Amino acid sequence: MKENLKILIADDNELMRLVMRGLFIKYLDNPSIKQTTNLDDTFECLSQERFDLLLLDINMPNGDSSPQTVVDIKAIYPELKIVMFSGNDKETLEPEYLAAGAIGFIQKNENMNTCTKEIIETVL
Repeated sequence: MKENLKILIADDNELMRLVMRGLFIKYLDNPSIKQTTNLDDTFECLSQERFDLLLLDINMPNGDSSPQTVVDIKAIYPELKIVMFSGNDKETLEPEYLAAGAIGFIQKNENMNTCTKEIIETVL
């Protein structure tokens, strides 16, 4: 089990943040988890602290997270692993985000438990 990872969950939906927080706590040993609710706060939080993983919602207040957003974040924080998190169609969007530098894509209406576990086991 991975230990002491620092995770930033960026999602405007409180329920989704709670669910993902619970899954990270379930699969990781002693994670440090912070949360933001919009893109501006996400960039601010990233500038103040180093994180191992960013779970990034695509549709948020203060701007959506496009593939270019991933490119921009990776340019500043190349070691940061980014996983996209969205209710949007995974099959349509995932290739663009992976090409931009994301390491995974979790669709909110699929089995988030299984996808989160797979990402943790394979890339973290």
